[in-house]
Amino acid sequence: MVVGVFPLAKLALLAIKHISKPIGNLIKQTAKKNKSFKTLVVAPPARLYHVIDVRSKMWMLGLGQPRLIPPLTDAMTIQMGGDILGEMVIFIIGATLIVGEFKRQAKNDRLKHERHKMHREKLEERIGDLTNKVTRQTKEINQLRSKLGSRETYTAYSNTGDLECN
Repeated sequence: MVVGVFPLAKLALLAIKHISKPIGNLIKQTAKKNKSFKTLVVAPPARLYHVIDVRSKMWMLGLGQPRLIPPLTDAMTIQMGGDILGEMVIFIIGATLIVGEFKRQAKNDRLKHERHKMHREKLEERIGDLTNKVTRQTKEINQLRSKLGSRETYTAYSNTGDLECN
């Protein structure tokens, strides 16, 4: 007796969240150790996110566009950039899996369509063969009937002649 469907989607989301944390932590540690990695990879998404976040909050509060957005500290840049990149990695993995599944389903549908098409063509060929066979047999039946009819006519004439002579 099944009480409910196992929440597989929730379990998958929980697994993804748990996987993204170590990836984010690895990016943060690498950014702390490697200055070029921090400036070229981690900082730009963090700064972009910070600018968009500040401008959207100011716009929602009706305060207008800010003239100067204060820059993030190095610790905040590393923290925010690591989190963003960790989530991006998980998103890319998820999107790749979805695209792969979509392609697999499309391939299966195409193969199924091809099988149905071949089966339909075989059935159409078989119907054509049976139609030809029925046509041929109908002609043979008509020929046999005409031969039988001419033989009956011949026997009918011969029988009537015999009766008249007697």
